[in-house]
Amino acid sequence: MVDRDAVAELLAAYAAANDVRDARLVAGCFTEDASFTLHIAGAPTIGPLEPRDALVAFFAAAFAEQDDQRRHVVTNLRLLERAEDRARGEAYLTLIVTDGGSTTLQSAGRYDIEVVLDGAAWRFRAMTLHLDSPF
Repeated sequence: MVDRDAVAELLAAYAAANDVRDARLVAGCFTEDASFTLHIAGAPTIGPLEPRDALVAFFAAAFAEQDDQRRHVVTNLRLLERAEDRARGEAYLTLIVTDGGSTTLQSAGRYDIEVVLDGAAWRFRAMTLHLDSPF
């Protein structure tokens, strides 16, 4: 059965990868056939980006444009379906940004995730991020 702590660690690694802008670390969080979709309130949907190389290229391009410090705070993890080698769940995102010495709540949202056991590691097979507001 999927270990909730393993899924929480995967979400933490993904958040850290975004905070330090490390596309290689992002890649390690997803399976080769992974899919990523981004819904931003009031904006067109981005994706699904697939496979992993496409979504990593998207993150790398986004990281290259950032000059602020972001903190992705992921909470309220709920596993909605569990099996031996896969799970489906959701978690909340609070995005905090520091820019020019000022720290603000930039956005909030919800992750819908599907994780699978990929070899010896848990990885995202699918992730959809629903952001409550644009930024």
